[in-house]
Amino acid sequence: MDLLRYLNFFVTVAEERHFGRAARRLGMTQPPLSQGLRRLEDHLGVRLLDRGPHGVALTTAGRDLLPRSRSLLEDAAAIHRTASRHVEAARTLRIGAVPDLGARTGARLAAHAARRTGRRTSLTTGSTVSLIDAVSAGTLDVAVTGHPAVIEDARAGPVIALPTTVLVPRTHPAAEAVGPVRLRALRDLELATAPRAHAPAAHDLLLDTLETRGHPARPVEVDDPTAALALVATGAAFALVADRDLDCDEVRGIALAGEPVLFRVRIVYGDETEAEVVDELAAVLRIIATEAGAGAGPGTRTAAGTGTGTA
Repeated sequence: MDLLRYLNFFVTVAEERHFGRAARRLGMTQPPLSQGLRRLEDHLGVRLLDRGPHGVALTTAGRDLLPRSRSLLEDAAAIHRTASRHVEAARTLRIGAVPDLGARTGARLAAHAARRTGRRTSLTTGSTVSLIDAVSAGTLDVAVTGHPAVIEDARAGPVIALPTTVLVPRTHPAAEAVGPVRLRALRDLELATAPRAHAPAAHDLLLDTLETRGHPARPVEVDDPTAALALVATGAAFALVADRDLDCDEVRGIALAGEPVLFRVRIVYGDETEAEVVDELAAVLRIIATEAGAGAGPGTRTAAGTGTGTA
């Protein structure tokens, strides 16, 4: 017997207190509704409704079973909703990325993954910590996060190093330098960087690296790449960036003397994520790293991005 269907008949008639109105609400005729209720009563072994010329009244058993029936129907609906979400999740490849990569790189990753897998692809941006938590919880399939980081219950994929450029205010002397600039030339500027809570290990490594290269740590934390660019534009800070598309007239991109400061990312993924997805994302990131390195030679004057770099 279709218990849930007949319980829905019962609840609807109990609420309407009239078979005709209940039938119209259910989009059916009255005879099969009445037959369904009788089958339910036969199945349960109790009479649920008293049928009279002026309508329907609940019996004692009906009054007792009505809230339980509503609860069961609500639980069944919740089960269907949850199952539908899982069906949709199976159809959609859910990718996460740190905003430092930039909108163009994020879109490129999603597009390549969609073509490789033939699945609908969604992209979520967030901090390294939040993305790793999402992969560990199963709400994301794969994510490109800052490195190093504690990966919790996610699986560790490859690490890719992306070149960075230094963004400085247009009015700063370093903006007029002919060749690469040493970090100590930026000692009068603060470092615009994402909050430490977004990726503690990567944040600390970056500051340690800059200090050993002549720029004692004076970070000012900003919530997103746009805020970092704005802070540089005001003349107060510089930023290490990996996104070549972030730019404005008030900043200049310069090359650092010595070893490059790299923004390292790691791909993390869940147990059910296909290896081909991880391989595809890694391949795209390596291509982007090569393109960025080829386009950022000594003395470059083009702004290049967003976020923070890590050594």
